[in-house]
This record gives sequence, structure tokens and C-alpha cells, in this order.
Amino acid sequence: MRITAESRSTGTASIQVSCGCERGSNYHNFVYYCKESNYMSQKIIDLEISSPGAAPSAANMKPTESIGFSNARQSLDRSVWYNGALLTFLANGEETHGQFALFEAVGRKGNVPPRHIHHREDETYYILEGEIVFSVGDRTIKGTPGTMVFLPRNVPHSFTIESEQFRVLILLTPAGFEGWFKEFSVPAPAMTLPPADEPAYGEVQRMLEVAPRYGLEFVLP
Repeated sequence: MRITAESRSTGTASIQVSCGCERGSNYHNFVYYCKESNYMSQKIIDLEISSPGAAPSAANMKPTESIGFSNARQSLDRSVWYNGALLTFLANGEETHGQFALFEAVGRKGNVPPRHIHHREDETYYILEGEIVFSVGDRTIKGTPGTMVFLPRNVPHSFTIESEQFRVLILLTPAGFEGWFKEFSVPAPAMTLPPADEPAYGEVQRMLEVAPRYGLEFVLP
């Protein structure tokens, strides 16, 4: 990456940012102009560096200005049914410049994924309702309402639902993995749980095939 700055007598400053990558990757070179009277002010520029098939993340968010925003938990247009659970996306990577994604998950007992490893992001759970027992590496953590549980990347983890239902907030840092949940879900027709007789994780084979694209690894027996 090369950054050069030039201040002209007209009072217009230019910043040129060049990013060269290996052959086969995208190459970005753009000039950013800012008009100042006697000085150049500091600007923050996000670069988009992407590769084919890569999930959205902090590294490939498009340049944009940060703005405040809010989303409600009862937003049907932001909710999906995912393997027996109701997910509502409160913030996604496009809204946070790829820094994080936040969603609420509501589910029932028995709705658990196989043991797995995230290689790109950390997960943080905040338990709002119910009880969940997490297995993180060689540790066992019991989550009850008001408990925060941190699941670091590159560490195998799984969990079991001890209560009949649960409600949690899940924070992904950085963003990107929310794309996985969207890929294996359907739009929620109502702010309710999917039918109880609907099988959870019925697309295991396709999940195994898609997992590497999201930096996910299943730890199978």
C-alpha cells in the first residue's frame, strides 16, 4: 500500500492511495480530494480488497461514511428462520463497515449445531432468557440470564440448550459470518419460532461443502 499527500496552492489537497496485491486479486488506486483553506485535515479511507467467493468482512467493505443507525428487535423484514430458530439481524457488516454484526436468536431445546471452529471471527453471546451450557476448548461454561460468554476464533466450541427455550444476543467480530445464517435460512413469515416438527440442521452435507467459504470448520466425531 502507498499513501501520498500533496497540498496545492489552490487550497485543494489530494491524497493518493494505491494498493497492489498478488496477481489474480483486485487492484485499487484512487485519489481522494478534500478542500481546506490552509491545511490538510485527517481523513479515514477504507479500502476494498476482495477475492472471488470471499464472505463480506472488514477487509472488503466499500468506502463509506460512518453514520449512526438503529434497528428494532421486532423487525420482520430483518428476521429469518434458521434451523429451528428465529434470528433478527440488528446490525450487519454493510451497516458497520465490516467491524461487527449483531443479531438476536430465539430457539428451543435441542436446536444445537455440531461442534465447530470459526477461523475468521470471535463470537460473543449474551444470555437474555434460558440456560445454555457452552463447551469452549477444554472449558465448560454455564450461561444463565445476564451472562456473557466469549467464544474466540480458532477454538472448537459447541453448546447445549438446558431450558425449553432461549433468547440470546450474538455479536460477531468482525462481520461477515452473518452471510452464513442468511444462506441457510428462509425469510420469517412471522415473529415466531419455526414449527416444532421442522427438522433442524437438515442440510449438513451442503453445510460441510459451503463451510470453507466462511472460514468455518466442523469438528465431526
